[in-house]
Amino acid sequence: MINIFMELAKNEWNLFLLFFISISALIIISEFVLKKICSNNTNRQIVHITVGIAVSFTPYFFTHNHQPVLLAFIFLIVNFFGQRNNFLKSFHNIERESYGTIFYPISYLLLALLFWDYSNHITISFLILAIADPLASIIGENVKSKISFNILGDNKTVQGSIAMFVCSLVIILILSNHFFNNWDITYKLLAAIIISIAVTIAEAVSYKGSDNISIPITAFLFVELLHHIDRNQIGFDYIIYNLIIILILFVAHLRRYLSVSGLVGAIIMAVFLLGFGGNNFLYPLAVFFITSSALSFVQKENINKKDSNRNINQVFSNGGPALFICIANYFQPSDLLYPCFLASVAAANSDTWGTELGKLSKANPIDIISGKKVQHGTSGGITIIGTIGSLFGSITIGIIGYLFIIDKTIILLVVISGFLSSLIDSMLGSTNQARFISPEGNIITEKYEMNYFLYTGSKIINNDTVNLYCTISGPLILLIFYSVIV
Repeated sequence: MINIFMELAKNEWNLFLLFFISISALIIISEFVLKKICSNNTNRQIVHITVGIAVSFTPYFFTHNHQPVLLAFIFLIVNFFGQRNNFLKSFHNIERESYGTIFYPISYLLLALLFWDYSNHITISFLILAIADPLASIIGENVKSKISFNILGDNKTVQGSIAMFVCSLVIILILSNHFFNNWDITYKLLAAIIISIAVTIAEAVSYKGSDNISIPITAFLFVELLHHIDRNQIGFDYIIYNLIIILILFVAHLRRYLSVSGLVGAIIMAVFLLGFGGNNFLYPLAVFFITSSALSFVQKENINKKDSNRNINQVFSNGGPALFICIANYFQPSDLLYPCFLASVAAANSDTWGTELGKLSKANPIDIISGKKVQHGTSGGITIIGTIGSLFGSITIGIIGYLFIIDKTIILLVVISGFLSSLIDSMLGSTNQARFISPEGNIITEKYEMNYFLYTGSKIINNDTVNLYCTISGPLILLIFYSVIV
């Protein structure tokens, strides 16, 4: 029997069928057998652990990523329609709203599609997801005298987070002799602690099952980051720089520039930017953060303090695309990616400067589409002062970029792309961003309130979504101009 199995396993498509049949059988057993003897949540955790352990070792079974990508895609489709059409109830119907069964194959699909050669990274990432994450959930749900906290909408417990950290630490230390055999014991321990802290934070700030994508992606990136630091012998300098950055961001949190989740998001962004990109990637976003935080206190009549308190959604809608480009440039270097990075930051800076400096205008803004006067702070409204501010916001990032790129044509394209993106932001704010109206019809707001009705736009598009489109459009516009002009 063993010989027959070994012979079949020589063909990777046979292995694919074996994985597919095994996971399908597990789902069928879960749906028709396990749900009769255990809760949906326990059922879900059994599938989570079993599948996670299985897929974590797939890099050692499959030479190429064709079969793993297909496997992930099939179960992504199955889980998506299962969630949407309310079948596979044994692990879709749980007490809280969650899209974890969709995020799970997405995370595997991304890593398998883009980073299949990083087998050790994938194994560690999915073993942490498969074992530490459900353990944290089990302990968090069953421990007595819970110490609860809520960062983005899901209730978490301190006890669950401690379990997540300890279990992740144990997993990494057990695997370190095999996966990190060229590191000395001190660096192994330090690396294990850092990765464990990172995935614990990723789990703590997740909501609606997003930890099924944030945990493996975070673990993967930190494993590679620590390899990069070791290869280049920059550990001491990197730690010192990060401690300074974390201190500055913590002070910003104390002064209410950043919420708790915003602080976490900003730290993660800074850690990756400095590690994967260096100063030329860190400085432009630092200038954006400093100037936008200062300008967020500009009032129409005077300059007073106001609670800015950016959360993690706002941090990543403005800086997420730039961070993505930075990481992409690390794995696949290209001369065009740094200008694209600058264009994304220029778009964010241009939009923020336009919004905040526009508050200084004595005249009411006009809607960029209809031309009608609107109140200050209304999305889609523009003023002369704000438009000039947008231009100078983009120019500022262009100047910072000029320190690292001496090609004036490229810098000009960065400035133009950033400024045009801020105009696109205003157009989207005017047309697509959701506005809600009170039942009495006398109050219109951009934030949903109980019993309010959608007035204009799309309910799934808020200010963070518009900002994300803005910062994505910057690099796209630059690439269009570059293909035509250069």
